[in-house]
Amino acid sequence: MEPEIPSVPKLPVPTASTIAPPDLADSTLLKVGPNPQMTLGTVEIESRPDVAFTTVKMPNGESRDLKADILRPATEDRLPLVLFLPGGAFLRCNKAMAFDLRRHVAESGFVVASVEYRVTPDGGTYVDSVHDVRAALVHLRQHADDFGIDPRAVALWGESAGGHVAALTGVTHELPEFSGDLGTLPLGTVQAVVDAFGTSLLSAIADDFDEEARLHYERTATHFSAYVGKPGALFSEIPEAVGAADPATYVTASAPPFLLLHGSDDMLVSSSQTQHVHQALRAAGVDSTRHVVAGANHGDFGVLADSDAALAWSSATVTNVITEFLHRHLDSTDLPK
Repeated sequence: MEPEIPSVPKLPVPTASTIAPPDLADSTLLKVGPNPQMTLGTVEIESRPDVAFTTVKMPNGESRDLKADILRPATEDRLPLVLFLPGGAFLRCNKAMAFDLRRHVAESGFVVASVEYRVTPDGGTYVDSVHDVRAALVHLRQHADDFGIDPRAVALWGESAGGHVAALTGVTHELPEFSGDLGTLPLGTVQAVVDAFGTSLLSAIADDFDEEARLHYERTATHFSAYVGKPGALFSEIPEAVGAADPATYVTASAPPFLLLHGSDDMLVSSSQTQHVHQALRAAGVDSTRHVVAGANHGDFGVLADSDAALAWSSATVTNVITEFLHRHLDSTDLPK
């Protein structure tokens, strides 16, 4: 049964009135047009909602369980695991988001777990978000028998702010400052990362937009500053903190393969944000592919007036690119034993 997504206020993020054309020098343009939408309902799906995977402290001192909603085909086979990280401008993290997209990916042969991670109203920073995703990885691997997971085959998939967290988690597996109490994670912990219209260098989030939108981000989007550990600061005042939250800062040759996607008409996050990560990955020799989806906006997180904003992202063209990438890297016979 599809979960009810709670009604939430629109996020206080500005939108652009003009957008510079995307740079396609190192990327591929995907033309979606009137292409059909993804298929749903072809495979029976089992649902395990509200699976607690770690307990964290809130700013008021109370404890809170972070939870995951798990979808998987009704089969006894062990399947690769895909952790889905929802977006929300680092202001909310609603694991009920993108249900149809998650179901479609699950129907194609994956265990898909939509996980909560801490955001700024929780007192969370980018380090806390990565800690939470790592905790979900460890918990689900430890309980692989319970969920029918092949613990050797794991991918991260995030949208918007979740794309940022997915990318950052994917490139920091060896760094103790991102490990919390879990210790550093071994090479090969994550076999693939999908970053859909994610942020990266937050001070450049509006670089492709008109001057009014750029100034609006600089002056009012200070929740981003809180997310990098500098509440209330302007980007220009905290370049080191902004750089420390940027996935591109930590890219090495040991990073897993990446698939990055961005809409050519994204009014909330400049498409150069995913290109920034893509270029860092390629410079390090990492297998990275980036697609720009022609005419696509920023998906549908309840912040855009266009009710059809998500249709490009649920098209068969785009979803096939995602599932084919996941199968290519998670179905391999070369996975560690």
